[in-house]
Amino acid sequence: MGKKRITVIGSPEEQDIKSKRATKLEQKKIREGKMTAKAPGLPGGQRIVDTSEESLREYEEIQKRLAATPVPESTDTPITPRRPVRIRSKTYQKAKSQINPDQIYPLPEALKLLRQVSLAKFDGTVELHLTAKNKGIFRTLDLPFSSGKIRRIAVADDKTITNIAAGNIDFDLLLASPDQMPNLVKFAKVLGPRGLMPNPKTGTIVADPATTATKLAAGNSLTLKTEKDAPVIHTIAGKLSQPDAELEANIQAILTTLSPLSKAVLKSTMSPAIKLQL
Repeated sequence: MGKKRITVIGSPEEQDIKSKRATKLEQKKIREGKMTAKAPGLPGGQRIVDTSEESLREYEEIQKRLAATPVPESTDTPITPRRPVRIRSKTYQKAKSQINPDQIYPLPEALKLLRQVSLAKFDGTVELHLTAKNKGIFRTLDLPFSSGKIRRIAVADDKTITNIAAGNIDFDLLLASPDQMPNLVKFAKVLGPRGLMPNPKTGTIVADPATTATKLAAGNSLTLKTEKDAPVIHTIAGKLSQPDAELEANIQAILTTLSPLSKAVLKSTMSPAIKLQL
């Protein structure tokens, strides 16, 4: 007694069996000369038979290729759209053409070139973009000359705390004595995300906040720190209106404080970048 094969109607297995049977039937018709096709130009819808061995081999080869081709698996990974290419103005391109991208410039030459390629119609800020050897760097530096940045500095007292409670935060830096810190704890969720919460690591918790505020108000103090996830430091060194001697002294002080560095780039507001010799 022969073996019986049970198949559920409508199941994937049944569909697969039907597909194989249809393929075998087509191949059988080709071998027997029963496979026909329409031929243009024949009257009455007449059909022709293709019984050549070459056609049969070609058909079988196509079937093998289709069977061997893997079905690509669908992925749920979202496709990240490409960022649009930024098109610079002709003025910027002309300024950039004056800088050799393969050359590393000494500081005096870089400052001279920076003034030539500056595009701002106002007193632009001189910027340094540095790559350090390691992450987690934090330095406080007093520059020889002004950094050109005016910071609004507040001292934590009863009046300042009242303004913070009312939502009036009109300062860029908050200094506090250790005695005032308990009064500021309740504002940590407001000051913390803005980077304004006094912290001993940033030098904003001091014994004499008033004296420190006067010193910092001169604009010579600079905080240098790497980004959270990369050994990269972005800082300023002064204004284009300052003499080259002042800018050179400020830049040299920054580079010395952060030494050793892997890379240094000098630029000003809206200008192309210049590779700086370390």
